[in-house]
Amino acid sequence: MTLFSINKTRMLPHQRAFWELPNFVKLLVGGYGCGKTRIGAMRSLWCAHLNAPIPHLYVSPTYKQARKTVIISITEMLDRAEVEYEYNKTNHEFFMPGWDSRIWIASGDEPESLKGPNLATAGIDEPFIMNAEILNVVLSRLRHPEAVHRELFLTGTPEQLNWGYELAQNLDDRYDLGTVVAKTSDNTYLPQQFVKMLEKAFDENQRAAYMNGQFVNLTAGRVYKYFERSMVADGPMSAMLRAGIDFNVDNMTAEIFAVSPDGIVWFLDEIHLDNSTTYELADRLHERYPGITVFPDPAGRARKSSSDATDFTILRDKGFTVEARPVHPPVRSRVNAVNKLMREGKLRVSKKCPRLLKDFELVSWKCGEIDKTNDALTHASDAAGYAIEKLFPVRMPDRNYKQPEHWRV
Repeated sequence: MTLFSINKTRMLPHQRAFWELPNFVKLLVGGYGCGKTRIGAMRSLWCAHLNAPIPHLYVSPTYKQARKTVIISITEMLDRAEVEYEYNKTNHEFFMPGWDSRIWIASGDEPESLKGPNLATAGIDEPFIMNAEILNVVLSRLRHPEAVHRELFLTGTPEQLNWGYELAQNLDDRYDLGTVVAKTSDNTYLPQQFVKMLEKAFDENQRAAYMNGQFVNLTAGRVYKYFERSMVADGPMSAMLRAGIDFNVDNMTAEIFAVSPDGIVWFLDEIHLDNSTTYELADRLHERYPGITVFPDPAGRARKSSSDATDFTILRDKGFTVEARPVHPPVRSRVNAVNKLMREGKLRVSKKCPRLLKDFELVSWKCGEIDKTNDALTHASDAAGYAIEKLFPVRMPDRNYKQPEHWRV
């Protein structure tokens, strides 16, 4: 059996404070890059070893995200400590035979999969982008009669004023809860370039949430909150015209734009069709702007039952160059990219784009999502957003910087 020890003196102060919380529910709320996932991975290994052979449950928002975060962190720690282990990709399970212990990786987008045998300990990574049901399901499982130690820990960045905010406040003392808040800058191992990139990418409220670990309502009011009427202006028609496209039977939309040498995006014209098809949009776009590059909704990559051709194929056959993400970018990524251009004064919209102007002024948040109850709204801004996010993404540096070794064998 491989022996190991955890050197708490090499933890960051907030990591050590979190580690030493005496409470049954331990919460670390922090900014990007502050070391939340790494300390959660370490805590998972400690819990699994302490209660062996009772498995430890570690929940990530999705299996895809788990592969990029918690699984990588656990694997690196085990490899570094030269601890023998097996990882079953089918069952999403780590097994350390020398300890006779297991860590089950679970996905928060499948709440039913979290139900099962009694456990002693569990962790939830990035809980604030999951449904509140996850917390209740996991808590209900932590009742193993042979447990040496019982706990639930949560590590995440605050995303909105949802159940996570209520949990952190714990106003009714419902939980035996201890909370530690950490800033991105508290991780002294991070390169300054990382911090500066975040500061540049985010506005004041986003910095409060994503860098300082504060719960801020980022999903209320107008979606495109930096749009102002001073941004309404006609720009010169450029030889390098492009278009963002949103596919719909009704509200088929193309937003035509150009990027000036000084980096300003000028939306110059729009095409809107009702009760239409991609063929008709391609014909109309070809009449006015033949052969341009288009940035359509990535869903157009798929073949539809009503046609042998995909939306992308129809556009290419008409002579357009198609550029798009392999899959839909997150809505927040599109919104952040558009808002960043507006915030920096690098976006203009012509009066020839009345639907886009209306979207930028009226589209709002509803229950944390873009409100689509008014079917006349969102299509023009979606079309513009696909193009802007592809050309001017809000780039996030790798959060998984190597920290000095915490473990020694």
